[in-house]
Amino acid sequence: MPIVRKKLDPNTVYPVGLRYNEDTDTVQSLVNGDWIDNSEADPRHQTLFPPHITSNTECDGAQSVVDALHGQIDGILEAIDNASTLFTIAGIILSIFTFGAYALFISLALGIGDQMVGFGSTAIEAALTEPVYHLLACILNCNFDSNGRLTAESLEQVKLEVTDQIGGIGATIINAMLSLAGEGGVNNLAAIGTSSGDCDDCDCGWCVTFNYDLGWDDFTSFAQCGTTSSITADGWLGQCNTCSYFDTSIEITFSGHVTDVYYTHFLDAASSSPDTGIQINGTTQENFLASVGLSTVHDHVNVTGSQHWQFFANCQCSTFTRIVEITFKGRGTNPFGDSNCP
Repeated sequence: MPIVRKKLDPNTVYPVGLRYNEDTDTVQSLVNGDWIDNSEADPRHQTLFPPHITSNTECDGAQSVVDALHGQIDGILEAIDNASTLFTIAGIILSIFTFGAYALFISLALGIGDQMVGFGSTAIEAALTEPVYHLLACILNCNFDSNGRLTAESLEQVKLEVTDQIGGIGATIINAMLSLAGEGGVNNLAAIGTSSGDCDDCDCGWCVTFNYDLGWDDFTSFAQCGTTSSITADGWLGQCNTCSYFDTSIEITFSGHVTDVYYTHFLDAASSSPDTGIQINGTTQENFLASVGLSTVHDHVNVTGSQHWQFFANCQCSTFTRIVEITFKGRGTNPFGDSNCP
């Protein structure tokens, strides 16, 4: 049989005009002699394959991702037990990404490998049991859309839930792998996988939104410096108070397990002090400078029991604020009855 010889070309690994900048965590392209951030070239954000539609797309996609990660981690554990080099382990970490220029991230893979060697195979096996992998499948299933896709935002939600529900070494390793994959890598693994999942016992939690159309339930106005807010078709609207700032503030008390809250508000015009925030039992969870127009802040709170929630939106009296919508997400018994989120 003749031997075919081919000159090795770095472009067969990834283009020489592409690099990963560890300092900024960005993929960059070489343009006219300068390295420029190029998020469109980042494989972590590239969904390359059409969705794999099945009778249970979200669950089957989640299982495909978990099976890929499970096999990858099993290979790493074997390599650790065989005292393999970090470069060998890094190669195993990157091996499941058969799409895109993931070789760019060799430094990230080396870091993950070094961390896993430090944990040791015994501790990792104890942390990543079959029930834990099933829980990961449930978390992915509950966050996938109907096409078995994640967005960059929902990937961050997945990692938060992994931290809350799995925790410890297991969460550290899983979240490192998910960060390396990005939403693009997760979507691609779901799309090219052929696994069948069983998500009948997955608790995807509850979700309740409050706005003018859906109603405000037990929300009431609370006064800062003597003024109150009222319900309008565009949301809760406050007024200029005796402390000489415009104040829109509402509150509600209920008992339950809340994991996340989404707060949508409106600022009419630029203000020197657009003070907007969320308080739980008098303690500020979020306090930020609002942008003009509609904006939404997401706060991952993970609190249980009875909580007193206050939402405020303040600005100069020359403009005004509205509280447009509040969404609570949680697990366990829904304190409001039925979910109503889309």
